[in-house]
Amino acid sequence: MPTLCPMIARPSFSYSLFFRFIPCLTTLWGMALMPLLAGENNRLEGPPGSSYAFGDEFDGVVLNDEIWGLGINKKNLQNEAVDCIYKKENITLEDGLLIFTQKREPVPVAGNTWSKETTFNYSSGGVHTQKDYSLRNNMYLELRCKLPQNNGGYGAFWTVSHKVEGWSPEDLLEIDMFEFIAAREKTRLWSGLWWHDFRAKEIHKGIPPQSMVKRSDDHFFIKQRVYKAHHGHGHHIKENKVNFYEFFTFGLRVTDDEFFWYLAQDGPAWKSEPYFHFSGGKVHNRTYGKVEDFEWTRQVPKNLHAQVNLNYAMRNAAWAGGPVRDEQLPSKMYVDYVRFFKLDTK
Repeated sequence: MPTLCPMIARPSFSYSLFFRFIPCLTTLWGMALMPLLAGENNRLEGPPGSSYAFGDEFDGVVLNDEIWGLGINKKNLQNEAVDCIYKKENITLEDGLLIFTQKREPVPVAGNTWSKETTFNYSSGGVHTQKDYSLRNNMYLELRCKLPQNNGGYGAFWTVSHKVEGWSPEDLLEIDMFEFIAAREKTRLWSGLWWHDFRAKEIHKGIPPQSMVKRSDDHFFIKQRVYKAHHGHGHHIKENKVNFYEFFTFGLRVTDDEFFWYLAQDGPAWKSEPYFHFSGGKVHNRTYGKVEDFEWTRQVPKNLHAQVNLNYAMRNAAWAGGPVRDEQLPSKMYVDYVRFFKLDTK
């Protein structure tokens, strides 16, 4: 049986020592690098048969603006009822982590919501993927993060569909990978799907005209959530053992026919059992008794092309864990990586 390293097996001080030393050193270096190379492969480990497509390990010193834009849309417009604005200086990279910092501003900051100009007393961080970096059918998306724990803090990982060639109203949906109420006494994480767009034949009589925007004769956008189609698992994950205040891993698998949501404290999320699943069928508006219930049939979009958002919002509302407590600020949300994998469809 050949020896691993001739220098170790037969030490010699002859002139041949040098020539024995070189292969020996190379072997030892190779052995030392093996666990590092294995770790590199493992840390980009997708589901069986998948291949890494793109992502961000946040190893740089500034945010990669080829992948990420500021806010949850190109104009950095804030959703209604959110009490913070997203600022570049609140988004930093340190020690391989993306960090969103939420804080009170010494002077109110001017900004815009979808409907008006306003000022914000608080600022935070949020980013969205640029158009070339989209979630598509037959992909697996994974995130590792550590969520905040301040009252009024609200972390979210979600998508908004692009209109691309060949799209239809049924292809346009919001995927809530997760939404998270950060207040310790009200900790909640939930996931779901929302459809905002409908065919003319799907418009129920109970939806008031002022809640609809006509895009075409056979395409209507619904503004208020109580009139939109929804599929979700509820406010709590049954038998959840994941500590969201420590680093954990989240995964979403999208095929042409199914969605799967995964959670794990450590390691690739796809190795855990999915805690939530959608493969088409009946969906309903979620109203909590505010308006009459409606029902639609929906399938997984065949032309999914979605912008991915990651943000740390603030909401004073009681349901979101508010009111805000200034003594808990500044507060931080940490993201280790975001990775996209292509799934083998053979």
